[in-house]
Amino acid sequence: MRHSFRLRQLTYDLRENLLFRPALVLAACAFAGTLLPLWEATWGASIGAAVAATFPMEPGSAQVVLGTLAGAMMTIVSVVYSTLLVALSLASIQFSTRILASFMRDRPAQNTLGMLVGTFVYTLLVLRSVRTEPPFVPVLSVFSSLALALASLGTLVWFIHYMVRGIQANNLVDRLARETEPVIDSVFGPALAPGEEPAPAAHFEPPEGAVPILALRSGYVQLVSRDALGALATGGALVVARGMGHFVAEGAPLVWWRGPAPISPTAVDAAFDIGPVRTMQDDAEWGLRQIVDIGLKAISPAVNDPSTGCTCVDQLSRLLVRAAPLRTPIRSFAVEGGAVHLPTTSFVDLVRVAFEQLRQYGRADMAVSLRILRALVDIAEATPHAAGRAELLRQGSLAWAAARKSFPEAECDELDARWARLQEECAAAA
Repeated sequence: MRHSFRLRQLTYDLRENLLFRPALVLAACAFAGTLLPLWEATWGASIGAAVAATFPMEPGSAQVVLGTLAGAMMTIVSVVYSTLLVALSLASIQFSTRILASFMRDRPAQNTLGMLVGTFVYTLLVLRSVRTEPPFVPVLSVFSSLALALASLGTLVWFIHYMVRGIQANNLVDRLARETEPVIDSVFGPALAPGEEPAPAAHFEPPEGAVPILALRSGYVQLVSRDALGALATGGALVVARGMGHFVAEGAPLVWWRGPAPISPTAVDAAFDIGPVRTMQDDAEWGLRQIVDIGLKAISPAVNDPSTGCTCVDQLSRLLVRAAPLRTPIRSFAVEGGAVHLPTTSFVDLVRVAFEQLRQYGRADMAVSLRILRALVDIAEATPHAAGRAELLRQGSLAWAAARKSFPEAECDELDARWARLQEECAAAA
């Protein structure tokens, strides 16, 4: 189990790396550029001769073609990297620097970079195999270089189109929402039974007589191995002090332990993946936080883009509608002679993350306030439990009251109507 925990960390880190997938594609192209000419010179000589008879090519002309292709591919690679850097710069300035991780793990971008660099390396290796004495031209390899170059040219045009669409606010926020949906599904439990209330969020206090186990490094909790904690908690009670996505400082309590024998801080540290940034592994709040950040920047006086703010509210409602009928993640689990207690995120926590700051900073914008109230109505329709509806009603009340103070009576008709609709929906579901 410990190995699977580390493997999951490694897999996620590699997926977040902009260079790993291109490196794999480059290695495959280098492998092909080395073996294909060798095959044409030995086992595939008859096939190569037949192709050469149909499409004759002199060694000198083949070298010119391949050299031209290699130079052109380096130019295309420079254009693609420049396009990517410009897109990342514009997106981080306009929206938030936190969205850069989404572009880093974007597979189309990684595949495009890999294909272009791989084509360049393949062409160089094929050029190396062309000989004038004795004359030898690996015709199939040369034509493969031409095909890869044409495909790379088409990929360049498509990639520019893809990046232009990708940095548009609607598409960017939609991407973040799509990445968050599977995290919510994996973190939260199955759907609630009819009439069942979800467990509240768990924030455990250390038991009496517990000893703090201090963190050996600073950072955000990215992943927790329940199996490793369960093995450590045998015969005692282990309370985790920092939940998923929370920051822990070196020297601060990471867990509290009450048991018959002391446990090693190194062993506790090995059960946590701690890094400088939050990740989308098991952090259900992080996707919502990124969308909120984009919305906050959009409605700030410096940007003044309420349409993007409304788009963010729409996508937040999409995620909360998905999370509303699900069970709260397991907070505690028993092990042999002991137990482990973990801080968890509930649906109420997600609602607060989604709307607390947006309604506070959007109180002076009628469009944003109206969209928040409409989103709360949509979420309330999908929320089958009283705790969630109570929080939705609280958020709606605060949003309505704040906007009411910012606008004259004559402009609040629609605001009042949506607030009344939210009250009716929450009362009807009670």
